[in-house]
Amino acid sequence: MDVDIIVYDGLDEMDAWGPAEVLRSAAARGADVSVRLLTCEPVAMVTGAYGLRFVPDAVLAEDSEVLIVPGGGWVDRAETGAWAEVRRGDLVERIAAVAATARVVAGVCTGTMLLAHAGVIAGRRAATHHSARRELADLGATVVDDRVVDDGDLITSGGVTSGIDLALWLLEREVSTHMADQVAARMEYRRTRPAMTS
Repeated sequence: MDVDIIVYDGLDEMDAWGPAEVLRSAAARGADVSVRLLTCEPVAMVTGAYGLRFVPDAVLAEDSEVLIVPGGGWVDRAETGAWAEVRRGDLVERIAAVAATARVVAGVCTGTMLLAHAGVIAGRRAATHHSARRELADLGATVVDDRVVDDGDLITSGGVTSGIDLALWLLEREVSTHMADQVAARMEYRRTRPAMTS
């Protein structure tokens, strides 16, 4: 399973690094999983909302098997982050193009709002940060108050730490329950699975 995680200035670091650690931990235990951190345009460094710097692996192309979109900066309408990316539009257009061919698209926290603005969410079950649920509903989603929502080729999660649950669920669903359990045990993390799956 090849996983691409979008990174951009102002993202919430945990939204990206939580899933990356889960999936890279699985790869270190022999799972057939690869993880890349990708940007919309070529940049040397991405700086998160709390100052953590990411060195991206490559630029997002239209060949992602699994695409994970983190959030951050939405609620505060920050000058960098998900809200700013929606206003700029470039990343949203790229997400829409990649989502059209990806096998699975996932949104962490307010990364789901980027997916909604990219036209991926309308009419589907989805979760986001509690403070953005009304906006997500206004964009046509069926909002579910759960940490992880599995809607087939769309997986979304609630607040910041739920990205870890999302990645563990993706690992269980696409690789094995045993591998997901191993990674959760290593992290000493008591995970949450989706209440309903499709």
